[in-house]
Amino acid sequence: MRGCFINPPIEDFYATTIRRQPLGLLYIMSSLRAAGFEVELVNGHSPKKQIMPLPGEFYYLKKYMENSDAALRFPFRHYCHFGLSFQEIERRIRLSDTDIFFVPSHFTTYHRETEAVIELVKKTRPGAPIVTGGCHATLYPEHHLRETGADFVVLGEGEESSVELMRRLSGGGDLSGVPNLAYRAAGGIIRTGRRCADDIGRLPFPAREFLAERDFRAYRKKMASMITSRGCPNRCSFCTVRTIWGDTYRTRSVDSVIAEIDECASRYNASMINFEDDNLFATRGRAVELLEALVRRRETTGMGLDLTAMNGVSIEQIDHDIVDLMVRAGFRELNISLMSHSTRLQSEQHRPFDSAHFGRIAAAARRLHMNTRAYFILGLPGQTREEIRETIAFLNSLDVAAYPSIYYNVNAPREEWMMQRSSAFFNETGELSRDDLMKLFNECLT
Repeated sequence: MRGCFINPPIEDFYATTIRRQPLGLLYIMSSLRAAGFEVELVNGHSPKKQIMPLPGEFYYLKKYMENSDAALRFPFRHYCHFGLSFQEIERRIRLSDTDIFFVPSHFTTYHRETEAVIELVKKTRPGAPIVTGGCHATLYPEHHLRETGADFVVLGEGEESSVELMRRLSGGGDLSGVPNLAYRAAGGIIRTGRRCADDIGRLPFPAREFLAERDFRAYRKKMASMITSRGCPNRCSFCTVRTIWGDTYRTRSVDSVIAEIDECASRYNASMINFEDDNLFATRGRAVELLEALVRRRETTGMGLDLTAMNGVSIEQIDHDIVDLMVRAGFRELNISLMSHSTRLQSEQHRPFDSAHFGRIAAAARRLHMNTRAYFILGLPGQTREEIRETIAFLNSLDVAAYPSIYYNVNAPREEWMMQRSSAFFNETGELSRDDLMKLFNECLT
């Protein structure tokens, strides 16, 4: 049995390079291949870009896109389709000699792109089973099964589920024994029990050989993204990490991590490694163990890889010594998120560190000449203008580059799903109008 994995394109005002390496799909593909199945990838998120007309849902942004007042000017010029055209994806589906299609639905805001690909599969290959998964599909499995045409939804972690599903579809068997699965049955929708891998270090490395050369390009280097852990022990209120990985925090052995880095460098000629963990250094012991191994590798091989964590590093377990180890290991930049300078919001949102600790880490990174980027959330429910301005002033005092991320809500009603993205400035509150959001965003960047 052969499975075709389609990473959908996205439509937005901007796109990020690292999304062209769909680690979740590549992990599942390698697990299926290890189990004896054939796989292929249609990576629809390519560097191609095509300007699109502004969708009607975003017409409220037109007055900002055309505004002559710099304080109210929208930061993006165009709405674009990033990746392969749907016509090209349809052509590749038609040419695919496959039995089952996997189409992920990761981000709520991009649900329409996933649904368009599912519709193409139904039109081009009627009767072929369609599997979806990812954060959005896990949050809303009934929607995908009843309204999008998907036959199966993988809830959360997908390697074991996908292997078992393929085995039972190819050889017969009771689907109720497949973990992490939702599917339609005569009595309605069935959900099987949730289960996560005990040892993620035993999973085969992601099937990067299916990526095109262009998918590795970032910062004018050849970059490979990877993870050393799954989940996060923290409980920040706005985070959806537990939707996929459950309540556990699981790490790979350091030997496994180093072996994958060696493969990325030798097999794919990667000169940069991007760690995509939700919490790379969840404990100080883990941080020291991993970083010391990276330092040893750098010293013994004489091969210096550039290291980064574009997804951000949670700093509750970091101190000056850890920052020093990061630099020695090959990190030249540090991406950290304060969320807010407000102690009230930090408490309400269950942040695991405060502004004083954030300031110490930022100062340590700056002393070591790291390119330090600090992020915060603008527009949190209950957040005031004064709290936002205090956050901006605090970050400016640290001499770091400060970047606001506009709050969005993945639990919004369905008619608002498309607008739940930082680039949409959608969620007004009693304290903050859309004009306020735009002004404060631009104020931060001046």
